[in-house]
Amino acid sequence: MNPHTPHGRTLIVRSLGFCTLLLVAGLVAGLLAPSDGPAQPKTPDPFAFPQGKDSPGKVTFDHAKHREAGVDKCTACHIKAFKFKKGETGPLTMAKMKAGEQCGVCHNGKTQVGTKVVFTTDDKANCERCHKK
Repeated sequence: MNPHTPHGRTLIVRSLGFCTLLLVAGLVAGLLAPSDGPAQPKTPDPFAFPQGKDSPGKVTFDHAKHREAGVDKCTACHIKAFKFKKGETGPLTMAKMKAGEQCGVCHNGKTQVGTKVVFTTDDKANCERCHKK
């Protein structure tokens, strides 16, 4: 194929047009292919909070348990109740939770996740749900 002849230029243009068509078709097929939705961030490992002097036991937070319970978006808690980076929210206190802050934003006995009402932090019967000896 000689690009300096009219026939050679026609073949090059046709080849480029065909390659462009294949590229566009591939992109469209990729965009229309079934997807599992947007990629979900890796669920962080469970972590323990330092035990306060008046705490009845160590508290370990597990993101996976909350996701299994139906809290499917990080932003359900982060920014509204907690900062994203561990340690930036400040110390967790029962006083703040009972005032509707930190865990108490949802754990108030009123918030519903799925079909269940979330347990409240101000009922002593619920202490062992978080505090482990």
